[in-house]
Amino acid sequence: MASETRICQNCKSDFIIEPEDFNFYEKIKVPPPTFCPECRKQRRLTWRNDIILYSRSCDLCEKSILSIYSPDSGLTVYCVKCWWSDKWDPKEYGKDYDFSKPFFEQFRELQQRVPIIALANDDGLISGSINCEYTQDFSNAKNCYMVFVAWKLEDSLYSHYILDSRGMVDCLSSWDNSDSVYEGIFAERCYHCRYVYYSVALSDCAFCLDCRDSSNCFMCTGLRHKQYCFKNRQYTKEEYKKIFEEYRLDTFSGVERAKKEFEGMLYLKPRKFANLRNCTNSIGDYLSNCKNIRDGFVLQRVEDCRWVESSDAPKSSYDLSTGGELEQCYEGITPDHSYQSRFAIFSWKNRDVFYVDGVHSSTNVFGCCGLKKAQYCILNKQYSKEEYDEMLPKIQVHMAQVPYMDKNGVAYRFGEFFPAELSYFGYNESVAQDHFLLTEQEARKRNFNWRGKLQMTVGKETMQTDEIPDGIADINDTILNEILMCIECKRNYRIVSQELQFYRKLAIPLPRRCFYCRHRTRVNFRNPFKLWHRACHCAGEKSENGVYANTGTHPSHPKGEPCPNEFETSYAPERPEIVYCEQCYNAEIA
Repeated sequence: MASETRICQNCKSDFIIEPEDFNFYEKIKVPPPTFCPECRKQRRLTWRNDIILYSRSCDLCEKSILSIYSPDSGLTVYCVKCWWSDKWDPKEYGKDYDFSKPFFEQFRELQQRVPIIALANDDGLISGSINCEYTQDFSNAKNCYMVFVAWKLEDSLYSHYILDSRGMVDCLSSWDNSDSVYEGIFAERCYHCRYVYYSVALSDCAFCLDCRDSSNCFMCTGLRHKQYCFKNRQYTKEEYKKIFEEYRLDTFSGVERAKKEFEGMLYLKPRKFANLRNCTNSIGDYLSNCKNIRDGFVLQRVEDCRWVESSDAPKSSYDLSTGGELEQCYEGITPDHSYQSRFAIFSWKNRDVFYVDGVHSSTNVFGCCGLKKAQYCILNKQYSKEEYDEMLPKIQVHMAQVPYMDKNGVAYRFGEFFPAELSYFGYNESVAQDHFLLTEQEARKRNFNWRGKLQMTVGKETMQTDEIPDGIADINDTILNEILMCIECKRNYRIVSQELQFYRKLAIPLPRRCFYCRHRTRVNFRNPFKLWHRACHCAGEKSENGVYANTGTHPSHPKGEPCPNEFETSYAPERPEIVYCEQCYNAEIA
């Protein structure tokens, strides 16, 4: 089968479906998409809220809880323990399939009736996480607070997408046995570090970017196998210690000074076009131990996937927004440990399912919510195997003949993810806002929902920002009783005991901004999950902009002429970084 150019029914732009894409869709028994990859991703992410939390009550036990669902969402929300308990039966909400109404309309009605879990985690369950109540998309961990999209983790706070680590605070996309790291972005196997970015195997380092296998380095970029370096210059141990101590990183003023100086260093040395480690035939960014990946981002141990991001060990899957140890899955939000899961939202350990939300350990179900260990169900109603096998093709034909039409006239038939306008989240609550930033006016024009007022406490501060001691050494335990105010958004926030212990351990001053603003800064610092076709910036003896003078021999252009190599990169053309191909980068940095 040849490649085909299609027109996205949402944005009207062209997109190409390759022969291998057609083969995948046929293998998992779904029609080719009618949305382009970017519109599919944006639509899918409107159904995902990672970090916006609300105070509300469990609708079963009536205890006060935190939830990703607003109290005015219209949903029935159970706390984690009640939801996983046997105190209720999701099949009691089952209904007959109505062939006179669009499927997505019927599914939305079911979603509004079936209780949904307040936070998708395994806290307090048998063989589950321990002391991790305030976490989302989270499992197999211990003593964590306000951590999102993480597993196999201990003693961590205020972080997002963290794997196989401990002692991580204010970190983003970091993993692989890191320990005691503050403000790490893409930090792997790092220990006792502060403000480290895109770095591997560092210890006792601060303000480092793109450094590897180094220790006791401060304000450095592009280092390999170094020790006692400051601003990329070598010092003795005694000289380094004196410089480091002069900066007083245990004070807020010292950190602000270091940040300003470090920002001036970020654009002086070449960046590699993509972070690909131990990868074969792969295109994307921040991939490790991957094979046959196209358009992938932040992946570990992944094979034969396309348009997948923030995932660990999926195989042969397309269009996933986070997932682990799964195979032949399509258009999913965390369909972990599943096989042939299509159009799933937080549904784990399933096999051969379509259109599920909060369904676990089930097989052969279609259009269901909240089921556990179920089989042969449609809209939560139990059928025999024979009845299910007879109904399934009829429903798929019905979805094609009676599509759901959204307010913009876009048709949703079998093979499309859930319509964004039916999401129980506002666009400004969803992860879509991290990747496709929109104003309220822009979002409403595109038919996305918008949450008018996000729940937050303001004006209750008991200590003003200028009253907070500059250094961590001057902070006493009474700070735990104070209410602080974010200097950016004015939201009130507190310092918790576990957090204070960590700051003291690593000599880190108290933050002056709330977690949400700190997280937004980290997301903005990270490269977007998007690729552009660009040429290498190596112009021969220097970089194209003349900022960096080459020191090595470049095999791709040994006579000093401009490098001819081109590549796909997550560095947009208008960005200021010097971007080199792999050969030129390795000649200078690696």
